[in-house]
Amino acid sequence: MNRPTLSLILAGAVLLSACATRPENIAARYVSPNTYRAWNCAQLQEERIRLDGEVARVANLQRENANADAALLTVGLIIFWPALIGMAATTDRREELGRLRGEHDAVQTALREQNCAVPPPSPAPPVETAAPPAVSNP
Repeated sequence: MNRPTLSLILAGAVLLSACATRPENIAARYVSPNTYRAWNCAQLQEERIRLDGEVARVANLQRENANADAALLTVGLIIFWPALIGMAATTDRREELGRLRGEHDAVQTALREQNCAVPPPSPAPPVETAAPPAVSNP
């Protein structure tokens, strides 16, 4: 393999590792259920609902960042390499999302251990998409 090809492959690998991780590929980080042992069922249910919303919100932000990174990488590698600088502007929320998922799991465990009624999962908020501009006919 010649030197320019090797350099391009290495640069591509480095750039791919800098991309934000897709939210479905982020595992929950362990959080001890002991944190929630002193909470009563009402408090645990309320916290679970709050965490449902936070997990959904952060997952949507992470998905947007992963999509933006993928688009910038494609544009940068194919069309205009300075676009790769934009990848540094996205925020990878991998740690935050992993922590929130771990807290959610810990609350779920505490709910089960205390024989609390487990509320059904909150419906996922709709993913916002831009509406196409209205076309007017003169």
